[in-house]
Amino acid sequence: MRSFVPLLLAPLAFALGAVSATAAETAPLPADKHTAPEHGHIPVAFVLTEDAVMIDFAGPWEVFQDVMLPARGRAMADQHVFQPYTVSDTKQPLHVSGGMTVTPDYTFDDAPTPGIVVVPAQHGSSPKMLEWLRRAAARGDVVMSVCTGAYKLAQAGLLDGKPATTHHGAYLGFAHEFPKVRLERDRRFVRSDAVVYTAGGLSSGIDLALHVVETYFGRDVAAATARQMEYEGEGWKGDGRSQVDYTQPLAVRTPADAYHDGTFGNWRGTLDGPDGAMRVVLHLWPDAHGAPTGSIDSLDEDMSGMRIDDVALGDGKIAFAAAGNGRFSGTFDAAQRAINGTWQQGEAKLKLDLTRMDTAAP
Repeated sequence: MRSFVPLLLAPLAFALGAVSATAAETAPLPADKHTAPEHGHIPVAFVLTEDAVMIDFAGPWEVFQDVMLPARGRAMADQHVFQPYTVSDTKQPLHVSGGMTVTPDYTFDDAPTPGIVVVPAQHGSSPKMLEWLRRAAARGDVVMSVCTGAYKLAQAGLLDGKPATTHHGAYLGFAHEFPKVRLERDRRFVRSDAVVYTAGGLSSGIDLALHVVETYFGRDVAAATARQMEYEGEGWKGDGRSQVDYTQPLAVRTPADAYHDGTFGNWRGTLDGPDGAMRVVLHLWPDAHGAPTGSIDSLDEDMSGMRIDDVALGDGKIAFAAAGNGRFSGTFDAAQRAINGTWQQGEAKLKLDLTRMDTAAP
């Protein structure tokens, strides 16, 4: 699965990448309006494999299954418009995030033809899944991803030359891995073409699902569904733009904020790789016994407070390990207010340069 795993824990080939520019200007798509059937149901396929993220699919599932149209008949079966089901490579039980076991209803070989497809973040990415997604996009009304489920749509070639979004912690990796896709940051959802949509992280999938409901049945039905769910988010009503600027890191407070001289304090810099740079903040402070300790943040992956261990300071040198899966060694120059050295993770050795921050991070 391509997910928002911190660089210091993830394979470098995935995590490193150039920060992409904002999406290029394109001609606007026609209004996204879908025709609802007068009778029967709209089948909604949820593609699941190991470690599918719970809220990515459970949120949209709740939206679609809560849509009720009393005018369609007295029976509950008639009033429920959408018919959700799960599909995977096999019908063997699989484990979603948090450890819950889910048994898929269908495989890609025998699943009903979907009107809507929902693809959450997950590990699996079989050739059969990708081909099934391509067929669904050619025949159905909607193919939507949530969070890093966008990786699956990109792998299927459904996003080439089109705008798309994903979880903000995956912007850097996604832009690097799929340079043909026009990544849009700070979006709850993006309409990529007449069929394909991508949502941002996690709860953004609820907004996109409500937006899809609105394209079928109008604002009142979508609002009634949100009310039934007691969902107070408003992101589904707009153009998908986020109210939060996710490209800006969270303000992090640590004991390092009290130090502005010597090695202790906050240090900000970049971890340089062959295809780009990732913003990093290092926090150093003394523990209760005066020994150096601290944490490190990967700003572009929105990961803060990763503990560093085995901190060694002295004679103008500094070394530490992070998350037990990599190590930095370098020099400290008090006059230049700089730390320069090498981060080693596996066989990869990357340059890491840091300068002192005079204010609290970031």
